[in-house]
Amino acid sequence: MEQVATVTRELARALDAHRAWLEGQADGARLDLSGASLRGIDLHGRELRGALMRATCLAGANLEGAIMTGTVLNGTDLREARLAEADLTGAEMKDINFDRADLSRANFSETSLATCTFQGTNLPATRFLDARINQCNFGKAILKATVLQHARLFDCDFCDANLEGGLFNHARVRICRFKEARGEGAVFSYAVVENSDFRKAQLIKSKFVKTNVVGGTFAWAALAHCDFRESTVRGTEFNAAVLYGSRFGSAVLAGADFRGANLAGARELTSHQMAKVWTGQDTILPSGQRGVYLKGSGAERPAPSNFSCRSDADVQPSDAGA
Repeated sequence: MEQVATVTRELARALDAHRAWLEGQADGARLDLSGASLRGIDLHGRELRGALMRATCLAGANLEGAIMTGTVLNGTDLREARLAEADLTGAEMKDINFDRADLSRANFSETSLATCTFQGTNLPATRFLDARINQCNFGKAILKATVLQHARLFDCDFCDANLEGGLFNHARVRICRFKEARGEGAVFSYAVVENSDFRKAQLIKSKFVKTNVVGGTFAWAALAHCDFRESTVRGTEFNAAVLYGSRFGSAVLAGADFRGANLAGARELTSHQMAKVWTGQDTILPSGQRGVYLKGSGAERPAPSNFSCRSDADVQPSDAGA
């Protein structure tokens, strides 16, 4: 039977002393649970602002609605913990294990996270506004409608994560991996995305309006009905990607590689844009024609038939060559 910690009289006194410390009382003392083993403990709704929890074991703990702003959590084990609606604004977080935890609707705004792991973690509607997130692993995490606006993401792993409706607008994304991530309706508008890997990502109906994509790859990605208006995707790889029905009005595409891509029905492309991209014999052009784009051919304009209903096979990339 798994051992579960309880709120002992000693811990209850420490929590009362911490509350007094927060209120500036002379008999107060800052809560320090560093190194403690509190697996499965129930601290939901507790006032834990500024507490010290370095290398604390809180695996399976209930911290739902806890106030943890400014808490020091470096090295803490929070596997399978419940932190729904917890407030961790400005907390100090390094080397934390959040694997399979429930962080739904939690607040991580203005936090600095480094080398933390969120594998398989539940993060719907969680807020990371203006957070600094370095070398963190979100593999297979659920980030539905998660807010990462104005966040700074460096060397993070989102492979096979669920990003449906995720908000990355105005974020700075550098050297991150989104391979095979799923994210219908994700928003990357006004973001800067540098040297990141979106191979085989499924981002149908996502928005990249005024996004600056520097290098990186979207090879074999499903990008049907996406919005790239006024974006800059110079030199970016879209090999074998499906961009059926996507919009490219005023986008800067010079040097983008669309060899093998499906651009059938893509809208708002001009001959000037198409003349500056790489196409090949297996590229499907907006008109539905297959082959290298020839200036003056009119193949940059979608044929009316390209707006008819399509099956899933038409908007998903082929695995051939992957």
